[in-house]
Amino acid sequence: SSMPDMPEQVNLVNMARLAAREPFDDDTVTIVFTGEPQRFYEEQEAIVAKANSIPNVDLFILAGDIADFGLLQEFLWTHERMERLTMPWLAVVGNHDLQANGALIFQEFFGPLDFCFTYKGYKFLFHDTNGREYGHNGTVPRLDWLAAQMADTMADHFIGVSHVPPFNGDFDPALAQPYMDQLGSDPRTILSLHGHTGSYVDEHLNSDSVRYIVCNAMAWPEFLVLRVHNGAVSTQVMNYME
Repeated sequence: SSMPDMPEQVNLVNMARLAAREPFDDDTVTIVFTGEPQRFYEEQEAIVAKANSIPNVDLFILAGDIADFGLLQEFLWTHERMERLTMPWLAVVGNHDLQANGALIFQEFFGPLDFCFTYKGYKFLFHDTNGREYGHNGTVPRLDWLAAQMADTMADHFIGVSHVPPFNGDFDPALAQPYMDQLGSDPRTILSLHGHTGSYVDEHLNSDSVRYIVCNAMAWPEFLVLRVHNGAVSTQVMNYME
């Protein structure tokens, strides 16, 4: 790698940290959810401090755009602050993370662009939905990968995590409906978590079990705490400036 002290496979490291915590002291999965830390380093420090004050958080999810220009230094700046969290944290790839050499850096730094793990019966499906970065060529998101992961009979529920939501123009338009159909094809899919648009969305788009939630960008002081219990999701909006 370009820097000998560069962190490697950060998502895999944190997945191992999460697995080592199981079973946690309750049967609720508590998730701090936000995104777009790019350039907002003071805000990151505030949100990390606030997150650390919330009891029983299982994991912290970053909805992508760790970098603005795909530069290694940006990943390092974010990582340094996120490492102050007392809970495991995971990042999904955003469109800005794919700028320049970002795709290579992201994979070395965080790990695969599409990955999954199961925690407390919930299977988390982190994946790349940045269709525009691939020229909307029909390959991203990888619907075959998603279908294969959802063929898992052991998981109680599925939670999708990706950057661009399917109702945004940067999502490959030819794949938007097939993607939503795939997620909605199994009633175990309860959440599809996204960033990218910069403002809060929480809605069912189709007559299925999938609740689409888009987090605010980190520049806006409100972030989400999701509590998932027996497949039911409650949301709490918190302000990191208070």
